[in-house]
Amino acid sequence: MEGNTAHDMSEAHEGAAQSDAAPAKAAAHDIANRAESSRRSLPSAKQIIGIPMNVGLFLLLMMMGWGSIDGFFSHPVRTGVVVLHLIMIPVMTFSTSGRSKGLRHTPDWKPFFPLLMGHSLFTAFVMPYMDARDLFVIPGGDVTRWIGFVVLALGVSLRLGPMMELGRRFVSVVALQPGHTLHTRGFYAVVRHPSYLGILLMDLGFAGVFRSVVALLLMPVVFWMFKRRMDVEEGFMVEQFGPTYRDYMGRTARLMPGVY
Repeated sequence: MEGNTAHDMSEAHEGAAQSDAAPAKAAAHDIANRAESSRRSLPSAKQIIGIPMNVGLFLLLMMMGWGSIDGFFSHPVRTGVVVLHLIMIPVMTFSTSGRSKGLRHTPDWKPFFPLLMGHSLFTAFVMPYMDARDLFVIPGGDVTRWIGFVVLALGVSLRLGPMMELGRRFVSVVALQPGHTLHTRGFYAVVRHPSYLGILLMDLGFAGVFRSVVALLLMPVVFWMFKRRMDVEEGFMVEQFGPTYRDYMGRTARLMPGVY
């Protein structure tokens, strides 16, 4: 009898302990999840240092290509180019996940990043160099420069808008981030790659800002580079989201409705 009573009391005590432990365990798990989410929401030190450094180097090369810092800043369009890039730094650094490979990723088209590096060096150094020396320039003088700046600013807007809209899901590699869901609203409601459209407009804008005939001739190559990148990205998205992404592809354009 006593044994049974003790056994019953022991079970009751254990049940109460388990009942008390369950909420505590759930609370601890919730705190851990919040901590992990907070950790993921913060950019890495590499990203905090690397992105401003890369943008700063890009701008420095522009000034070196022009030939002097004073000469570069002597025109408001070129000053505006610097301002636009300074605006881009905090968005790229704190809104995105940089080059994080997240939960899953797929290898990029191998020539993409070497070509992108060459393209960036051409934009940063060669275009200002040629403009400052009137080599192969587009006619139109300041009108051409200001039209280029307007197109560049539009491209920057289309580049930064999707970054802010996707937040930590936005990366410069083809990858699936934690909590990644298919986003089909806002900038992505009509076209699948608004950020790439922004890059192409930025390239066209740079061609105007620095009056570069060569940059205009290279635009088909730049388009081809990003076309191959979009092929890789969309193949990966179909693997991850299946028919849902195929349906999305069916009702949207890649870059421009009715064109491509």
